[in-house]
Amino acid sequence: MGVKNAFVKSYQIADSYTNVSLFGEIVHNRFAISKLLEKGIILKNELQEIVNDKSIKNVIIRAHGISPKDEKILKDSAKNIFDLTCPKVKKVQLLAKELTLKDYEIIILGKKNHPEIIGICGYCNNNYVVVKDLEDFKKIVINSYKKYSFIAQTTSDPLIFNEISEYIKENFKNIEIRNTLCKSPILIQEDTIKLAKEVDIMLVVGDKMSANTTTLFNLSSKYTESYFVETINDIKDIDFTNKIVGITGGSSTPWWQIEEINNYLIKKYFK
Repeated sequence: MGVKNAFVKSYQIADSYTNVSLFGEIVHNRFAISKLLEKGIILKNELQEIVNDKSIKNVIIRAHGISPKDEKILKDSAKNIFDLTCPKVKKVQLLAKELTLKDYEIIILGKKNHPEIIGICGYCNNNYVVVKDLEDFKKIVINSYKKYSFIAQTTSDPLIFNEISEYIKENFKNIEIRNTLCKSPILIQEDTIKLAKEVDIMLVVGDKMSANTTTLFNLSSKYTESYFVETINDIKDIDFTNKIVGITGGSSTPWWQIEEINNYLIKKYFK
């Protein structure tokens, strides 16, 4: 998966290089980020801070990707760049560029301020609109003489994507549907739903800033009592006695974060 691959490679870069900066959070998990900071990597969210800091020699582009404008500024700065954009995200970026060149209006499912969406929109001109759900989509004025393409942030909720897709099929002939969802989060979501149906309580482990982990929690909550867990402190007041507990984590959740929760439960309830 792109985010886990980005984290592992960042860790390796930290072992081989000095004066390394992340351009934005490599993944949406502050616990994973803290491990990289411990390795000496610094985190900068503003591009100009990186460009103007002569002590920064190496720059890591996050898994969510960046806009072509920001990428050019980085390259022109003569910094050594490690582009760890998820291949699936890069594919969507290039698709947005291709659709723009072909004069499509692009409708993008996602979160407006999410770095992945900001990066994708950077490959468009003024020919796009970002929607978060079907209600948002219905607000768009669709012109019959224009051609449209419907795409999505790779970690969007597949249920929302499918809902909008069905609405498009029933009402429009000039909107193409391009399924740009990443399969890895979808497989995790399917496994989470299956597990949620079999247990009394689900613990969804990760960072609450993570879009894909939030989607997992929302899905799990539809089937059983669920808790979004970041640390052990989040579950200390929950009584798991005689309960069947399921544990899952998002694409950006490091293994040790899940392991910490699992070990706590074993130690307390299975001595």
